[in-house]
Amino acid sequence: MQAKDIMSTTVVSISPSASVRHAVAIMLQNKISGLPVIDDDGRVCGMVTEGDMLLRREIRPSPRINRSAGLISEIDLKRYIHSNGWCVADVMSADVIVASPDSEVADISESLQTHRIKRLPIVQNGALVGIVSRRDILRIIVDAPTTVLARDDDAMRLAIRTRLRSDLGLTSQKVRVSVEDGQVTVGGQVESELTRKAVRALVEGLNGTAGYIDRISVTDL
Repeated sequence: MQAKDIMSTTVVSISPSASVRHAVAIMLQNKISGLPVIDDDGRVCGMVTEGDMLLRREIRPSPRINRSAGLISEIDLKRYIHSNGWCVADVMSADVIVASPDSEVADISESLQTHRIKRLPIVQNGALVGIVSRRDILRIIVDAPTTVLARDDDAMRLAIRTRLRSDLGLTSQKVRVSVEDGQVTVGGQVESELTRKAVRALVEGLNGTAGYIDRISVTDL
């Protein structure tokens, strides 16, 4: 699945010269937590988010820089501008991670988690064409088809044994699977409690079973 399959194409954006108050008002009005910042050439030049507003002087007055000019660092000055500046350009994050419409959703999801951001602008030929948020990706979970097992007990047992081997590396010598009237029982020994929980997650994630009985024991190491 690619970005173009899930992205929102109606994107609310803002200019870097707009006021901070206007940016906040737009976010509140549209119930969104961030805005792409678009320059005069129509290109994404930044992102401004709720997080960028948390250190604003309106919320928590910043102390004056009580040091001589020679001792004031660039970090001090940047923080002061961020807290006191009136326009979006003063508070936005300029290092924006973007993706293309053909980017894989899995890669976008990893970028969101790695960089701890909530949305990614989608750009084509330099222009903003959409945005993918965490919420857009979460919808995939709701809409995803579930694995439906055959109702026949023997076919169900074979399917589960195949998944245990392919997903978790557990062969029939390690764990035993039996199915009676759709109820799955798995027994045997595994090396860790995490493996035991993974088996449960695998079986309970399959659609068509009538229940799960866990008879797996964990080897004492």
